Amino acid sequence: MQQINIPLILNSLGFEGLNEIQQASLEANAKNDNVVLLSATGSGKTLAFLLPLLETLNPEINNVQALIIVPSRELAIQIDEVFRKMQTGFKVTLCYGGHKRETEENNLKEAPALIIGTAGRLADHIRRNNFDLDNITTLVLDEFDKSLELGFTEEMSFIINKLTKLNKRILVSATSDVEIPKYTRVVHPTILDFIPEAEEKNN
Repeated sequence: MQQINIPLILNSLGFEGLNEIQQASLEANAKNDNVVLLSATGSGKTLAFLLPLLETLNPEINNVQALIIVPSRELAIQIDEVFRKMQTGFKVTLCYGGHKRETEENNLKEAPALIIGTAGRLADHIRRNNFDLDNITTLVLDEFDKSLELGFTEEMSFIINKLTKLNKRILVSATSDVEIPKYTRVVHPTILDFIPEAEEKNN
């Protein structure tokens, strides 16, 4: 696990410090391989999973090392923007439907360390062998509850079954009442629940 310069990253983002959720996530991920983060939209959850993900990346490996699966193009773009602002030095590539696959294929020729994408498009690239899976050790499922609602179970199951070298899984949801699918292979996770009680009652 590489040491990351958190003050430098926060400075790049224009933040003064980590919030409670981000701090708890860093600490939990340092000790656990399976973490479930339950946190409302707009609570800083993107940085809460990007920081521990960053710690798993090895600058000496010129291949894809981490995958973030999201339910929508908008969310993929949002995470990409945060990651780029962090100025990590690692290449990131977006993969989602609605624009030319060939553009993504060109971007994947020089392998990024991180790919952020929607399940359908990622599954398509994997079937076409457009990127190597052998060095992918970290998986983040952001808003995985929405991905399940939208019916991406088959594609997500296909992708995760292909990732045989995974040793860290971070699942993120904005709702607390959600069942973790078996295909994620998340066993005995550490659950960080930051959803206010009032929201839990309303869901």
